[in-house]
Amino acid sequence: MALLTIQNYNDAIANWNLAKSDYTALQVLISPQKVFKLFPEQIQWLDNENEAGAYFRVDIGVWNNELIMILAPRTATGDVKVLRNYEYTTLADLENDLQLTQTKTYTLTSNYTLSKDLKKSENDTDVNFPILDQPVTGQQVAVIEIESWRESGMDWLYLECSEFNGARIFQSFFVPKADLLQNQEDASSIVCAFGLKPSPVYQRLLPTLIFISCFDSASLVNVTTKIPSNTYDWSRPAPPFNVSTLSY
Repeated sequence: MALLTIQNYNDAIANWNLAKSDYTALQVLISPQKVFKLFPEQIQWLDNENEAGAYFRVDIGVWNNELIMILAPRTATGDVKVLRNYEYTTLADLENDLQLTQTKTYTLTSNYTLSKDLKKSENDTDVNFPILDQPVTGQQVAVIEIESWRESGMDWLYLECSEFNGARIFQSFFVPKADLLQNQEDASSIVCAFGLKPSPVYQRLLPTLIFISCFDSASLVNVTTKIPSNTYDWSRPAPPFNVSTLSY
C-alpha cells in the first residue's frame, strides 16, 4: 500500500496549500472524471488507528505532482495523530464502469451505471427513494452531484481561485464512519468520487466525497437486505466545516 512518512505528509499538505491559489496548477492536478480508490485493508487501518468519535478525516495533498487523499487518523481530542506512516491513494482514472445500487424495503431495487468517465449511461427503473433510516444518499442525488462536479468542478475551482485566492477550497473532509465501514467486509474496493452539492446553510455549492462500494461477487452486486445501498455521501469539507461543527 502507498505510504507517507510524517515529513512526506506535511510536505504534501504544504504542496496542496500552494496549489490551491494557482488555477493553472489545479488544472494539472485535477481532472473532473478522475476518482480515488480505497481498499478494505486501508479502511481497516484507519479504523484501528482512529480514536475520535463518529467521523474519520481524510486530507488532500500533492505528492509526486499528483493529487492524493491521505487517511488521517485522529486522536480523541480531534487532532491528527502523529504516526510513523500514513496511508494514501492517488486521484486516477476509473478502470471500469460503476454500478450505483439501492434497495427500498428489501424488494424494490434501482440501478444506475456510471461510465469510466463518470457519465450516466443507463438505469433500469424510474422509482428511486432513499432509505430514511440509513446513512445513504439516493442514487439519483448521487449521480446529480457527481455530474455536477464533472461538468462544473473546474469552474468552481476557477471561481474560488480568482475571487478567494483558494482560501475556501477544501483541505480536508470529515467522513462519517458509516460511509467507510458499511459493506467493508464484502467490498473488493471503494471508489471515492468528488461531487458538488448545494448547501442551504452556506448558500453556495460545496464539494463532497461520494463513496461507492465495488464487489467482485455478482451476488453482492445485486444487493439484498444485507446491503441496502452501495453509495454513501455525508462527507463535510473543511473549510467551511471544522472539528467544532461535528457531532460526536
